[in-house]
Amino acid sequence: MSGRGTATVAAVAKRLPSLSLAEVVATSGLMSRTDRKYVLPLNDFLAVADVLSLRCLEIGAQRVFGYSSTYFDTPDLAIFRAHRQDRRRRFKIRTRTYTDSADTYCELKVSGRRDETVKVRRPHPAEAAHGLTASALTFLDDALTAAYGRPAPRPLIPALVTDYRRTTLVTADTRITCDTSLVWRSGPRSLAAGDDLVLLEVKSASDRNSVTEALAKLRIREQSVSKYCAGLVALGLATGGNRWRPALRRLGVA
Repeated sequence: MSGRGTATVAAVAKRLPSLSLAEVVATSGLMSRTDRKYVLPLNDFLAVADVLSLRCLEIGAQRVFGYSSTYFDTPDLAIFRAHRQDRRRRFKIRTRTYTDSADTYCELKVSGRRDETVKVRRPHPAEAAHGLTASALTFLDDALTAAYGRPAPRPLIPALVTDYRRTTLVTADTRITCDTSLVWRSGPRSLAAGDDLVLLEVKSASDRNSVTEALAKLRIREQSVSKYCAGLVALGLATGGNRWRPALRRLGVA
């Protein structure tokens, strides 16, 4: 599924100089980083793109890519509640499939010091994208023990799937992911975000960078949004998610 947001981002990306995946990793392959998120109407996205010196990730002549992520939680949503309560030791567990290639990874994202996000991952069988294998659980146990001194909780079950289109833009000091055509799914329930918006994530080794400064000059404010937590709230699968209501309103689903 594609909408106005995907078409607008694709049009901007088409006119930019390209970067290969190896070049993106070499210049901004940030597994430990600071993330800043923004929900932008298309006019704001175009204004931001107009004032930045950007290059675009290109793989096989393609610049817009399909993503599908399955998030895992305990039956009582302990992982969600840790984020809702803004606990210092919080994390997310997911599989991520790059739908154009079917390459799949098991990923763990943990919150570090000073709002830093640290991500580790390992290859995962594409046919098991909606489940966690024994080796994936061992990987998660080891990674969480190293980060927080305890293994992953049990049991872990698939709680939410997010599907979207992504274009990756790069400046000298940041990587910017532009997500559009976002859909949340859980069992028979599904919900699509507005198709005239871009969910922008600015990933950088430092809190201040050329992109956040440009956004501030344009009076575009950061938005507290988590695809996983916001999706659970939007689908009515979790309560107490008031902190994500402003983002859901901007995304056109609240």
